[in-house]
Amino acid sequence: MITRIFAVAALFALSCSAQAATGAAKLSATAAGSSLAGMVKLEDTSAGLKVTAELTGVPAGDHGFHIHEFGSCDDAGKAAGSHYNPNKTHHGMVVKDGVKKAHAGDMGNITAGAEGKAVLQVVIAKVSLNGKNPVAGRAVILHEKADDFGQPAGNAGGRIACGTIVVTGE
Repeated sequence: MITRIFAVAALFALSCSAQAATGAAKLSATAAGSSLAGMVKLEDTSAGLKVTAELTGVPAGDHGFHIHEFGSCDDAGKAAGSHYNPNKTHHGMVVKDGVKKAHAGDMGNITAGAEGKAVLQVVIAKVSLNGKNPVAGRAVILHEKADDFGQPAGNAGGRIACGTIVVTGE
């Protein structure tokens, strides 16, 4: 009997701790009259922060896609500040280079087809919603041009969409 109670308690503890933090950022266009919109879902995983983006109304082509240091989308997204860079590294591709060699927010490019749809899924190692290198409360920015990975910030041009990352579940 005591063994069963202990086993049930252990299973309950495991199921409670197995829930990963989740978050979202609802992207809106920074320019009046633009139909650009989208949703970015974020989830802490054992491999890092899984980021899944689905956007519509995006001009065809490649666009820089980054997490920026502040969560404000005021002033056409300029209030979001620079790329999120907690380790003071050079600009690069964090998914390929890691947080010790690239800004933690440098997710590279997202590609929109002729119909304006863009989808991206990446996992950023050593980044999380609320733990190490946290992104909750920061902003996701879609840039007007492709990120060429040049220094200091990739030459991706203006900010055409912005959304603040909010925690949706723990």
